[in-house]
Amino acid sequence: MRAGMGKPRLVLIHPAPDKDRLISRRRTKSSVAQLNLPILAAHADDRFDVRILDENVEEIDFGAVEADLVGISLMTSTSLRGYEIAGDFRKRGIPVVLGGMHVFFMQDEALVHADALVVGEGEYAWNDLLDDFLAGRLKKSYRAERLHDLKGLPRPRLDLLRPGAYSFPNVVETSRGCPNRCNYCAVTEFWGTKFRFRPVEEVIDEIRALPTGNLLFIDDNLFGHPPRSKELFRALIPLKRRWVGQGDLRLARDPELLDLAARSGCKWLFMGFETTSVENLKTLGKARLNRAPEYERSIAAIHGAGIKILGSFMFGLDNDGPDVFARTLDFCIENRLECANFYLLTPLPGTKLFDDMKRQGRIEHFDWSRYDANHVVIRPGSMSKKDLLEGYIRTYRSFYSTGSIARRALRTKRDKFHTVAMNVGRKLNARYFEEGCRL
Repeated sequence: MRAGMGKPRLVLIHPAPDKDRLISRRRTKSSVAQLNLPILAAHADDRFDVRILDENVEEIDFGAVEADLVGISLMTSTSLRGYEIAGDFRKRGIPVVLGGMHVFFMQDEALVHADALVVGEGEYAWNDLLDDFLAGRLKKSYRAERLHDLKGLPRPRLDLLRPGAYSFPNVVETSRGCPNRCNYCAVTEFWGTKFRFRPVEEVIDEIRALPTGNLLFIDDNLFGHPPRSKELFRALIPLKRRWVGQGDLRLARDPELLDLAARSGCKWLFMGFETTSVENLKTLGKARLNRAPEYERSIAAIHGAGIKILGSFMFGLDNDGPDVFARTLDFCIENRLECANFYLLTPLPGTKLFDDMKRQGRIEHFDWSRYDANHVVIRPGSMSKKDLLEGYIRTYRSFYSTGSIARRALRTKRDKFHTVAMNVGRKLNARYFEEGCRL
């Protein structure tokens, strides 16, 4: 740490997945500004000169970055790249702290590449770490012994993110935790099994201070606790802000909740359908939330409220035979989903799926850079790995074909231009998508 030269320099880093660094065209814009580093920055900016670097939106010469302390946030798919960056700084004698969900579940692995770890939800442990660093007594590990009270959180330092680099720079968090135990998801292990809520008045005050433009709520399930969701939406209505978020299909089963969401400015929802198979939903532990026989009716209700849907589907489940691709594609087109994300089943550390597949010997390798849901990392139950990858790519290509875009757009009642633009963008990106999948 520099003596007598003002605040020490803290650099917080988001590594990019390897495929985003290696494909023939680098991204210069990301859809979503990640909130974790701006939150950590808010807890440090009174003691440190803080800088945030996001490799997802810019080329960074880390050898030229000056720092007294470096913090790197790791997802599983970015962990190997994060370790590489950490090694470069440590060779220069700069201490590195690693945190994030991958670190929470893979502590022994991560500690090899770090001077210190933040294990679990960051705020409490992070503040202890910063105090120790300033006192010259940095320890190897800082564990969050309890989940954070969301009342009175400092506002995230979104101003430290690169201007103009994100489609949704106005990111807001209103809750953490989830009581659902889907076997492919580690949210409950990391964030807790109960919903924790920020006071609605604090959320509204934060939104009022944000620049104009659409809001993105990053809550894992914005509709998970309907009474609180309704309170939030009622408070949003006077602000007249457009917003997007994610949640489950219980929205469609509660007319009041759906109406309030629409009136409060909801325009797009990310919704995890995952599969159209009832048996697959049972296997995933999601049959209670997702009632496949009600999908069409639920979609129609959400569309009827003027809300567009970005549907999410995964391939490679044990009951998925080669017909799953055409069946899923037909479902998406017939129900005129405005957009869709398709993923390959990926067992992430910390999930029941990972433990089960590892025990069964069905995990092909542990190259974490391929654990991005765009690579085949498992041995499928009902098709070959080649058929899984080729079917996945074919579905993406077909859904974003000119004919599919036209068919769905013609049936879109509102804001056709924006819907078409999103789809055309993905169509134009198809070559790079395929290239990344095959790396």
